[in-house]
Amino acid sequence: MTKLIKLDNDYYRYLSDDDRCYHFGEYTSGGGFKKSTTNQQIHNLKKKPTCSAIELHYKQLAIEYWGQIMAAGLKIEADTQVTFVPMPCSKPSGHPEYDDRMLKVLQFMARSKPPLDIRPILMQTALRASQHEGGGRQTPNQLLQTLAVDPTQVVYPARGTVIVVDDVITMGASFNAAKSLLQNVAGVTSVAGIFLAKTVWPPSEFDTFIE
Repeated sequence: MTKLIKLDNDYYRYLSDDDRCYHFGEYTSGGGFKKSTTNQQIHNLKKKPTCSAIELHYKQLAIEYWGQIMAAGLKIEADTQVTFVPMPCSKPSGHPEYDDRMLKVLQFMARSKPPLDIRPILMQTALRASQHEGGGRQTPNQLLQTLAVDPTQVVYPARGTVIVVDDVITMGASFNAAKSLLQNVAGVTSVAGIFLAKTVWPPSEFDTFIE
């Protein structure tokens, strides 16, 4: 699962034809953590910072697991002109459940790479419902109401290519919102996306009636 696979944009409501987005694994929606290694490691990665010590232990192992997956799958040279931007969680900094898991995955990945430009350029400005916790998924415009560029992270221009890194892509709303902000940051000429997993759905009993 260390191979980076390009997404078929036609299957994602909020991706444009020219978006460059990639993934490693497949997360089965509703499959539970026992469905696959990817499901288990995504579940562990998403454990809240307020969980028990043992659960946080498994969260740390998931951070290391995904960091190793990314390190093995990305071919990065010393002169790579890329800025990696972790997708922020749905809680603003200072909230008890604020979770910088994607930043930690990138930092772990970077241990075995040349010096990399990793910056949390995007920040959550207010509390919002998480995309994976039900209650209806938000559109890019709705996400933009609480998503912003952190001015302290762009004092120096970003590199030409910015890669947004997130855990799971379902419809592409978060990437769409992130891209609309990042493409206006000084120095940025293109925005791509890398996801630890893409969402897939288990077969339905009605599929047997479809040829």
